[in-house]
Amino acid sequence: MDRKERTLINYYYEKLLDNRLDEKDVYAFLILISNNSNGNSCLQELAGFVVSRGTKPGVITEYLCETRNKFANLAKTALKIEEVFSFKEIKNGINQVLVDCQLNGLSNEQVNDIIVCVISILQHVKITENGREIGRLFFAIASKQVMLMAEVEIVQNGGGKKTNVVFPVLTAKNNYATIKKQDKYDAPYFFEEKVIEITNQDGKLEINFVGAMGSAPQSTKG
Repeated sequence: MDRKERTLINYYYEKLLDNRLDEKDVYAFLILISNNSNGNSCLQELAGFVVSRGTKPGVITEYLCETRNKFANLAKTALKIEEVFSFKEIKNGINQVLVDCQLNGLSNEQVNDIIVCVISILQHVKITENGREIGRLFFAIASKQVMLMAEVEIVQNGGGKKTNVVFPVLTAKNNYATIKKQDKYDAPYFFEEKVIEITNQDGKLEINFVGAMGSAPQSTKG
């Protein structure tokens, strides 16, 4: 790590500690720390997917396609869907880089803020397989969770009928918005066509909706 790179990491780190970080800052911070992650595939894959927006091969694209295939063969295999990277994996990866930089590790709340921003950054990324679009990522929110959801097209068990399935890719705690439960299962509100932005107002992250809303509230400030 050269001096300039260290200065940039320190800049975003201080913004994070002061609760001044937003999704644009997280974009840069993630790239910087991934460059110094010393083989931590979680951070490198996440940053690479953020930068390429899914246009280059990698672990996340493989995960999306493999999960799609699980749904397509639902009757043949036991279905167990896990997030592409766990909260613990992401936190440990970030904190290891910070420790290597002689900085203190982040709290669960601070890592949650970063993941929520990454979820927002990755909305509307196209999911492709063999050059063909098979689905997209989108933002979703429930009373207790913020989610990056994947919607993919499948042909189940080799039949001719096509259908779409939805599954979570990344999740974080909803510490940002008061959301009314849709049902007893706390099913999330989906934003397949809308654009979400994570901004920082007076030291607090806010979820802002750009444009008209569908089935969700127009504003969800906490």
